Amino acid sequence: MSARRVLFIGGGGPTGKPVVDGLLARGYEVAVLNSGRRQMEFEGDVELIVADPHFEDSLAEALAGRDFDLVFAQYGRVRLIADLLAGRTERFIALGGMFYPGWIDPAATTRPAAETGEKKDWTVRYFDGAEAVAETVPLEAVGRFGARVVETDQALRWHHLRGDFAVTLLRYPRVYGPRQPGAAEWSIVRRLLEGRERIILPDAGLAAHSVLYAENAARIALACVDHPEIAAGAVLNCADRDPLTVRRWVRWIAEAAGRPEVELVSVPTALAAPSWPYARFPTTTGHHILDTSALDAFRLQLVPTRTGLTRTVQWFLEDPSRGVAVEPQLADAFDYAQEDALLAVMDRASQEIERLGIVPGDMAHPYAHPAAPDSQTPGKDSL
Repeated sequence: MSARRVLFIGGGGPTGKPVVDGLLARGYEVAVLNSGRRQMEFEGDVELIVADPHFEDSLAEALAGRDFDLVFAQYGRVRLIADLLAGRTERFIALGGMFYPGWIDPAATTRPAAETGEKKDWTVRYFDGAEAVAETVPLEAVGRFGARVVETDQALRWHHLRGDFAVTLLRYPRVYGPRQPGAAEWSIVRRLLEGRERIILPDAGLAAHSVLYAENAARIALACVDHPEIAAGAVLNCADRDPLTVRRWVRWIAEAAGRPEVELVSVPTALAAPSWPYARFPTTTGHHILDTSALDAFRLQLVPTRTGLTRTVQWFLEDPSRGVAVEPQLADAFDYAQEDALLAVMDRASQEIERLGIVPGDMAHPYAHPAAPDSQTPGKDSL
């Protein structure tokens, strides 16, 4: 009996290698298709197909006359890939985005026309998203890119309903780990390496986000391979077990880098622009938490977030040039003079407020604590 054939589109990112290695370990015959710009070594032999997965002509030529038992689309224009391979694979696993209502910064998905002089809208919008968002919540088409995400999501569902292949759609939040493009962790690590003593946090860094360690992403993806009876037709939010506040995220990075004493300074989000590249969701501030209860059916063993984050920091510390390589995608100015000027303004504001002499009132308590039986007078130690 011949090995089952898998087409894996991508392979150069943080989740590609562990998924491909996992497929090889399971006895699959794997063909990896990508642009060829990144060379990766896998734990076994794979067929390398060089093609641009963003364009139909390139894909059609590379895949002419071929079919597969399973397609993993982790990169490229997924809708185009799905249309091309309809009826040519039994299963199709694809990555989708987090375009839930209120989650996406409009500025992140719009490109104002240069000829009109239009500028991006950086207005901060406070998103009251305390509840974990389930996969059943309809996506929101924010900007042209968001519209494409929603169209792709709908197209994949139609392919599944028509019987073209069994679809599994994985929705990833921000992924972290070695080899992650635009790794926000480097923004903090570099500041620590360069001796920064104070780190700006928008609104004290108390917004909680669902995040996904690259190795956990691979474990989820491979669980879908192993359990087609659960994965077929499923849309799955994928994230680490527990959400992570920006504050805890920075604190854990600092501890992993040996700088636990660094001061975390709260600045109102609208004024904290230097922190936006690493805080994420800068203009839709609030909690961004995913309901991942559907993953319980797979009985996964996931790496704890702190462990994954520590490994990520250590990877950068081993070779800081890895961090320099991601900086073009971060859009982080590392403008310390600007940050110090902002912090100085915040310090002066705090001093001015202290001079007002505003003090809090006493703490209220809703229940009586009488000093003696039947007494209506609260005791001195009532609080």
